[in-house]
Amino acid sequence: MYPPARLRIQSIWWLTVACGLGLWLPTSSPAQRRVSSEKKALPELGDRPGSVLRVENLKGTLKRVDLTMRTVIIENSAGESVLAFPTAAGREKITLSKKPARQLGKKSLRLEEVGPGWRVKVAYYPTLGTILEIVVEELAP
Repeated sequence: MYPPARLRIQSIWWLTVACGLGLWLPTSSPAQRRVSSEKKALPELGDRPGSVLRVENLKGTLKRVDLTMRTVIIENSAGESVLAFPTAAGREKITLSKKPARQLGKKSLRLEEVGPGWRVKVAYYPTLGTILEIVVEELAP
């Protein structure tokens, strides 16, 4: 059934020696192994900010939504602000507060479903002009 104890101990010893020396692992020639130390040419992303980006909040009325450019124009007492979504279509973060969520029966929306005249609060990066999140506070009358 089982080999004698002495043979089992010797095979375990040889197994540990082989693993310790790296003989147990399948070997490949150096030509097959590829070292990824070469620097790959990546596309330029533009100027990187020197510090952590600030997030600002803006309350106002949604004036216009441009689906082709993926921009939103928000009007408030200071004027109009044009902000863009940096994410792919369908990945925007547009949430609803309690009252609009009850009226629409949803908790979040896509950019295509947002309408002009809604009161919104927008969290955005002022240095980039991109939107982090839109919270719909009130639907249009």
